[in-house]
Amino acid sequence: MNEQKIVEQFKQAIMSNDTVAMSRCLNEHPFLAKQINEPWFAFDTPAIVAVAAKGNREAVDILLAHGADLQAKSSWWAGGFGVLHHDHHDLSRYLIERGAPVDIHAAAALGMLDTVKDMVEMNPAVVNQRGPDGQVPLHYATEYEIIDFLLAHGADIDMRDIDHGSTPAQWAIDNTAKCKFLIERGAAADIFMAIHIGDVERVRSFIRSAPECLQAQVGRGSFTSGDSSGGHIYTYKIGSNTRPFYLASRRNDPEIVDLIAKHSPSNERLLLACMQADSAAVQTVLEQASNLVQTLSSEDLSIIADAAWNNEVQAVRTMLEAGFPADSRRDHKSFTALHNAAMRGTEEAVRLLLAHGASAQLTHGYGGNALSSCMWGAVHFRDAAGDYPAVAELLIQAGAPLPNQASGSEDVKKVLARYGVKDEPYHNE
Repeated sequence: MNEQKIVEQFKQAIMSNDTVAMSRCLNEHPFLAKQINEPWFAFDTPAIVAVAAKGNREAVDILLAHGADLQAKSSWWAGGFGVLHHDHHDLSRYLIERGAPVDIHAAAALGMLDTVKDMVEMNPAVVNQRGPDGQVPLHYATEYEIIDFLLAHGADIDMRDIDHGSTPAQWAIDNTAKCKFLIERGAAADIFMAIHIGDVERVRSFIRSAPECLQAQVGRGSFTSGDSSGGHIYTYKIGSNTRPFYLASRRNDPEIVDLIAKHSPSNERLLLACMQADSAAVQTVLEQASNLVQTLSSEDLSIIADAAWNNEVQAVRTMLEAGFPADSRRDHKSFTALHNAAMRGTEEAVRLLLAHGASAQLTHGYGGNALSSCMWGAVHFRDAAGDYPAVAELLIQAGAPLPNQASGSEDVKKVLARYGVKDEPYHNE
């Protein structure tokens, strides 16, 4: 077997948390240890950082025993990540005992107030020092005492990171306590933040002072990453293309939902009702405008694909019953609801979409159809709730073109094999 295939096996072992296979690769192929700090993983990451991000102490020990460097970082253009720049704090403290270097970002994340104070005393500028992704210490800090100390010593509360162009409060949108605390300390809030943390009065204030805020969208306007292609952090925290009515539906705060519905045009009231799978509300809106679905933009109709991606099967059902075309999408390169449901392995949604005429042949911008989306998802997304073999079976029966070569999980490959699709032959080189 050539070196490249050995490296790929080693990488797969690490990504699968298979410590037995990791040890075997390193013991049988000494060249791996000599190259153990190479940036072989996503975002130009070395193996030790990849396993630390997974929180796998056993894997960490194996790599250290073979010469991995605890000071290694990813060579990501916006700012490299090290072994301490993750959420596995018990592992981080173990790594510090083993000699991992502590920077201001790690110290802030780990609640090491005395260390933070020492670093600021030595160099006051570290309060706004760029780190992973170009984030500053406030992006990492979670303890109020550290946040207040950083602010008291000149930290810019609204400083944006480099890769995602997002503030500490925006990064904290999924950490309600920290997000609220930063807002209390003067951080700029936005409509998405207010909805996500359930701040009804702030939502009301935004609508009153700037009603256009309800037309905001992740990935547009001020919710982009600027010159970077990394995408605003909301893309990852609350979803690409998310709009206020969509987020309000997902958060399901009745007061906020009613408030937004009251100030939204009919198309968004319909979409909001669909997202909540509220058939009665959908019927009420359509009674006032019976042809409303036919007048929706491709952007509006495409929320069926978003709902499929989020495993919101009842919302998908409600949209189909309201007359949404099953293959609705933003443009010809976008993923349809069937592509997304297949990638998540959501059998119920796939069955529902196919019953409403979704195309198993339609391709997305990467050239794949729903079956290839299923095969890819079975390996790379691996939704724990998904049933990828069942989805593959449904798609093949619906006429999805068979691939020339099997790929996907072993169970998906077995389905393909029943239809005559062969797996890649193994060559022992």
